[in-house]
Amino acid sequence: MAITNKEAEILAETWGDKPCTHPSFEKEFFVGEINGQEESMKTGDYICTQCGRVFTRKEKEEIEEKRMHSDS
Repeated sequence: MAITNKEAEILAETWGDKPCTHPSFEKEFFVGEINGQEESMKTGDYICTQCGRVFTRKEKEEIEEKRMHSDS
């Protein structure tokens, strides 16, 4: 599954500046205009499905790794 950049913006606006533990992620899918053309493509980034914040793959993996160690 994927979340579009526009859906992420709505999530982020709705969530506001509350703290988030980033419980799950989905791949980001860009939908918009580039050089006058409507485009859609994978970005390689991830979106928190709760707060809408964008993370790189490395950041996502670090959060998940930290979570695994704190659950032990």
